[in-house]
Amino acid sequence: MATADSVSLFTGLGLSEHKARETLKNAALSAQLREAATQAQQTLGSAIDKATGTLLYGVASRLRDPRRLPFLVRYVANKKIHTEAQLSAALEYVRSHPLDPIDPVDFERECGVGIEVTPEQIEAAVEVAIQRHRPQLLEERYHFNMGLLMAPCAHVSRRGPGCAQVGGWQDDQARSGHAGGRSLS
Repeated sequence: MATADSVSLFTGLGLSEHKARETLKNAALSAQLREAATQAQQTLGSAIDKATGTLLYGVASRLRDPRRLPFLVRYVANKKIHTEAQLSAALEYVRSHPLDPIDPVDFERECGVGIEVTPEQIEAAVEVAIQRHRPQLLEERYHFNMGLLMAPCAHVSRRGPGCAQVGGWQDDQARSGHAGGRSLS
């Protein structure tokens, strides 16, 4: 493919012209990105939006096993993988499962495919975290180690949209019997 065509294809994925030209300097990356873009266009039948293009670039630049490219591109193009966190989980999954076949049910569960986290679920998770540490938080106030609140909230889902895997929090909430309050006072 001619350089101008490749630059046009890569900028169509949302890369800046400078980034597209830098990508062309790496023959292996540019070949894998061209292949990913071509496969995605076949799946979509239309132009690729910038968010999808960014994820495709992530697949092309971070995937070590080119046999897995069509599998991952299909998930990205169909928007089953639509966040960076999901892509990272997908890449880790294919790295840790090098043998065929890949179990799609296990893959989707590990990558958070289909997980939707609502703002209400995030709020509930934060309320549980605050309630769990409320006495210490009130006592230490500005000296409180915020990592105690942030770490569990970050766990709230590295995979699902909304940055929260609330499932574990809901289980914790059910076990502890906490309804979660809105106020610290």
